[in-house]
Amino acid sequence: MMERKSLSGGLEIKDAEKGIVSAVFSTMNVRDHDGDYTREDAFTDGAPVVISAYGHKSWDGAPPVGKGVIRVKGKRAVLEGQFFMNTTAGRDTFETVKELAKDGLGEWSYGFDINKYSFGEEKDQPVRYLEAVTVHEVSPVLLGAGINTRTLSTKGRAVDDDQLRTVRGGTAVRGPIPAQETATLTRAWDGAKTIRELPKDARPSQLRSVYAWVDPDGDPELKGSYLLAHHHGVDGPANLRACLQGIARLNGVCGDSGVPEPDREAVYKHLASHLRDADREPPKLRDRSDGHAKGLTLSEELIDALACTAGVIDSASRVVALRAEKGKSLSKVNSEILDWIRDELKRLDSILSVPVVDDEPDGPSDEQKLSLYVQSLALINDF
Repeated sequence: MMERKSLSGGLEIKDAEKGIVSAVFSTMNVRDHDGDYTREDAFTDGAPVVISAYGHKSWDGAPPVGKGVIRVKGKRAVLEGQFFMNTTAGRDTFETVKELAKDGLGEWSYGFDINKYSFGEEKDQPVRYLEAVTVHEVSPVLLGAGINTRTLSTKGRAVDDDQLRTVRGGTAVRGPIPAQETATLTRAWDGAKTIRELPKDARPSQLRSVYAWVDPDGDPELKGSYLLAHHHGVDGPANLRACLQGIARLNGVCGDSGVPEPDREAVYKHLASHLRDADREPPKLRDRSDGHAKGLTLSEELIDALACTAGVIDSASRVVALRAEKGKSLSKVNSEILDWIRDELKRLDSILSVPVVDDEPDGPSDEQKLSLYVQSLALINDF
């Protein structure tokens, strides 16, 4: 699964005429702002690598602008490369990164596959350990994120340690996203509205703070590459209703969640962790081939129904918005069915009118038992 990780700085011009450069593109053994911790032996020293056209454009078909090798130098992964100065694209890109580097503005990103990873904790914070990766390309970019990356020198101008920058921003993790400890709440969840109101220029690290999974083959800059939103906006609290709905979708309720089988358990643990933080026991992760499995408890059935209802409302909202753009309204048939659903939900009022009796060790009193029995008979007659 190809990923991209962006880091700041790290350019040394070794030979301007030949376009030979040295660029730090990763700092290891430190938890970055996106929850990743790259091991020192994650990279292969001496591995060949492509220098992509600016902003990873070579993935879209633009020719590479250079080539080089990876050098592991302590806690730094360094590109030792040469731009193709006999091509217009290579020469222009080199001149651009050289001029940016003069003012410490040069940033770099690399595209890679994860060969081995695990989850753990560093300083009481969850991390994903990148233990072995294959780097396919290194690319100059506008924005980056990193911990203690540095500009080595720019045409002989040294940079002191007190000039180093720490930049927060866009790591594009692909697949399961590690959970962060955060506040939780149970208020109404409007998934469609939450996603719609996310900033259009949200960076991958910001999108990761909202969702539980990102598509390995999608564009990390696009909201459409992410699944199972459950936070109220960037760095917002986790919504417990959304977490329950997400687990139901992982269980195959009301359609496929879109999360591949190898990632399901990690995504489940992410959502379940928020529920446990709120002292709630999460529903079990089921074999999703069971769909709406038999023998479910009432609680499990209610959670499945919650997910289906919310999904239907989100779908209806999207259709209404799209048809409104064309000057149309919802079809008569769909409006009628939604009206029927509303009628069915009205029956909940009579159920919820039954007083809640706490599960005390001694159980409800005889008077409470009688009251519940009478009201239950009334409900049965209504149905």
